[in-house]
Amino acid sequence: MSAIDFSNPDQDMVADFFADFEEAYQAAERLLLKLERNPTDTELLADLFRRVHTIKGNLIYIGLANICPILQSVEDVLEPLRQGKIIYDDLLSDVILLAMDATHKLVDSSLNGQPAPIDADHMPPICEAISHLASCTREERPALIRQCIALLDPKTEKPAAQGNAYADFGIAHNQDLAFFAQLLPAIDERSPYWQGRTHRIAELALAMNRLADNPVDPQQLLAAVYMHDFGMAFLPLSLLHKPGTYTEAERTLVRRHLHIAVDLLKTMGDWDAAAEMVGQHHETMNGTGYPNGLNESQICDGAKIIAIVDAFDACVNSRAHVNLPQRPLIRAILEINRYAGSQFSQCWVDVFNTIARPNNRQ
Repeated sequence: MSAIDFSNPDQDMVADFFADFEEAYQAAERLLLKLERNPTDTELLADLFRRVHTIKGNLIYIGLANICPILQSVEDVLEPLRQGKIIYDDLLSDVILLAMDATHKLVDSSLNGQPAPIDADHMPPICEAISHLASCTREERPALIRQCIALLDPKTEKPAAQGNAYADFGIAHNQDLAFFAQLLPAIDERSPYWQGRTHRIAELALAMNRLADNPVDPQQLLAAVYMHDFGMAFLPLSLLHKPGTYTEAERTLVRRHLHIAVDLLKTMGDWDAAAEMVGQHHETMNGTGYPNGLNESQICDGAKIIAIVDAFDACVNSRAHVNLPQRPLIRAILEINRYAGSQFSQCWVDVFNTIARPNNRQ
């Protein structure tokens, strides 16, 4: 895919296109999330179709018609949705979100003269798979959605951290941290849905802290990440894996997991800051969290970081218990941003976006 030659197109035209594209793209993201709560809302579906169609028309106008097939495939799916022939759900939403995100990346690479993230040979099978969602049977859809997600968002497994994997974050060897790390494999074995989770969360939390010039002591933050859900491993598996809503008694039992880790950290000495982070990581900015209903000014930065990275990882891997593909990263990023200022710290969500969002998009 060739980049735009900026020596020929009118610079104002290019600038206007990109501003309009960003506005339409972000509006489409918001509409997709609204549709999950109101999947039969015909006005939302019509608005989404118009936004996608507008983006496609603008791409043709600016000379990027070679990106349009992926948007045409999205339109192919939106049309029967508007007609009520297929039902909108979060699985279908993930495919559309990924297709829109792929479009954004293709536009960015074209405008910046960078290699395209999707080469020309891969575009036809992607578009064909998405378009086929409009006509496939209900029985065929799950496998086809897996195919679409694999084509749009291929995953590579990251090996578990070994040794002092966090030296790059200024963390020296520490006997207590090594002890906590030795506990993790046993904890991970408690549930098949936890495999590698703590190390993923730790790396993102430490990266956010470093980007903000380490306002939280990295060793204390790592200890808090290691231990923040330690108490969950002592809950009954039937409760850990319960698919429905907790009863009030079950909710009370789950919330007690905080005290186990907090008490352990305080007993060991030298980890009071980590204990505070663990004890507060379920508090929210608007004061509706637990255990103490703290508000934003009362919650420490480490707890604010852990709340975000914990929720992000849970969103990405939320389907593990039903044997479905991971949620796309773009979906999890949007979910975190949806609750910025209410559940999560807006300041720390901004830091998270810098690391997690492609090209630092807001």
